[in-house]
Amino acid sequence: PKVYFVRKGEPGEPVVELELSSDLIAVRTRSGRPVTRAGGPVPTPASALLADGQRVLSFPDSGVEVYRVPVTRGARSVAARKKALQAEPDVRFAGGVLVDKATREPVVYTENLFVKFADGADAEACRAVLRAHDLAIKDEPGFAVNAFFVGAPEGTGRKVFDIAEALRARDDVEYCHPELVRERRRKRIFPPQWHLKATTVGGVAIDQSANVEAAHALARGEGITIAVIDDGIDIEHAEFAGHGKIVAPREVLSRSDDPRPRGAQDNHGTACAGVACADGTLGASGVAPAARLMPLRLSAGLGSFTEAEAFRWAAEQGADVISCSWGPPDGEWWNPDDPQHRAVDVPPAHTRLALEYAATQGRGGKGCVILFAAGNGNESVDNDGYASHPM
Repeated sequence: PKVYFVRKGEPGEPVVELELSSDLIAVRTRSGRPVTRAGGPVPTPASALLADGQRVLSFPDSGVEVYRVPVTRGARSVAARKKALQAEPDVRFAGGVLVDKATREPVVYTENLFVKFADGADAEACRAVLRAHDLAIKDEPGFAVNAFFVGAPEGTGRKVFDIAEALRARDDVEYCHPELVRERRRKRIFPPQWHLKATTVGGVAIDQSANVEAAHALARGEGITIAVIDDGIDIEHAEFAGHGKIVAPREVLSRSDDPRPRGAQDNHGTACAGVACADGTLGASGVAPAARLMPLRLSAGLGSFTEAEAFRWAAEQGADVISCSWGPPDGEWWNPDDPQHRAVDVPPAHTRLALEYAATQGRGGKGCVILFAAGNGNESVDNDGYASHPM
């Protein structure tokens, strides 16, 4: 199969190698509902086309799902399934899925690109170049000079990779890559608060804390705003109910001020925010209980342009600290041969530029403190291009 080489950063950095999967199908609906339930309780022809498949990836806020289907003798071919799905009224897109050659992890490509021209380039000339490639400007993010988030015409498909290569070959283009989205993994939070002080859990004495109780005698986070970027935060929780506790809430994808969770499974962000700055009114104190909370809901997958927008918003709305308890998948800590231990998933150019913007321009020019969880894979943090990024 054809291999797509994608450079998400500067020359000399690792190139991501992607190839078309033989058994994965990506489906995007117009309604935003899962394709197998688009007709409500009544099964639809689309659901029958995927009844023998397994859903392996889902981005509910975008209406995108990825299914693995059997390719054995007698099974309906992937090409036939795609063609039939494309004929369904609620299906906006049904197509192939790329996989990372190193990890076999599915990667969803969009028809969007991020383009960064040289700082000294004329802005109008940059726009003319984009128009010449039939690219519509969707956003001009303020975290970098002459940076554009653009969209190719619907139906461009994998030709978006050719457009990216043509633009990247120009002398006046610093970065250019398609928007590639993969699963964003949460980093687990454990409920007993042994991390705050020496304590006893289940009759066992545990002294592995950050000695936060002693730190509270000196400071409790007064005057500090902590931005938590995650899957949604219950801003009506009693631990966040203090006067002025919540500032600049944001649902990044829809650009609304409602960062609440959308489903019962979206409980990770609330727990992370609690660890950071819960008031302690119900007995679950945060490390900085007097700090303000800036809750940001990031529903898009790892590597999306929305990811960069979250950091820009946090920096421009006055965050002092930006906390991210998510990142690429961890390796299996018990399996030394797990390919994830050898893979390094670096952030795309737009995310790196947004991180650098927050780290240098945030906090009134002193730079935001940006934190990523190291993960639960018992592996070198160098494997995680987000947690190990030098900012």
